[in-house]
Amino acid sequence: MPPRASTQQKRSPSKSSSRYDYTDIREVSLTSDEKFNLYGVIIDACFPYQFVTKNNSEKLFMCTLKVIDPTHYAKGEFAQIVLYANKFEDLPIVQRLGDVIRIHRAKIRKWDKYNGKQNIRQFVANMQQTSSWSLFTCDKTTPLGDVPTYSHQPYSHSGKNCTNEKQDI
Repeated sequence: MPPRASTQQKRSPSKSSSRYDYTDIREVSLTSDEKFNLYGVIIDACFPYQFVTKNNSEKLFMCTLKVIDPTHYAKGEFAQIVLYANKFEDLPIVQRLGDVIRIHRAKIRKWDKYNGKQNIRQFVANMQQTSSWSLFTCDKTTPLGDVPTYSHQPYSHSGKNCTNEKQDI
């Protein structure tokens, strides 16, 4: 009798073994239609607020963040993340600058209205569709004074669960 095939799926060596591939901010093409996963250090944040869409059809909540990463940190350089949601609770409340945000499934668009600068990368994360976020602290305690149970645990995240993979640690 021939041996049974292994029940474990094999991955090709050229493919990543994780569910998410993270992109450096500078590597993102401004004309891409893809959705990106990224990490960024928060250098500025606004509190989530409610607004009415252009056609007055619905009320949404919005939050904007300025972030940098190791590839995108020259003086005056940043990327903007805009998060939209139906509920206030679905958006991050950033309590400390310098915290790290992880975004999954954000779209890119070019934003050239900030002080006349061109090619500012603006990532749009739509929480009512497929995007998600997690906030991580670089300190030993969270902004609320809690000590994380393990060092790479987010102190806040969207949704019910938050996953961490080998590359996230």
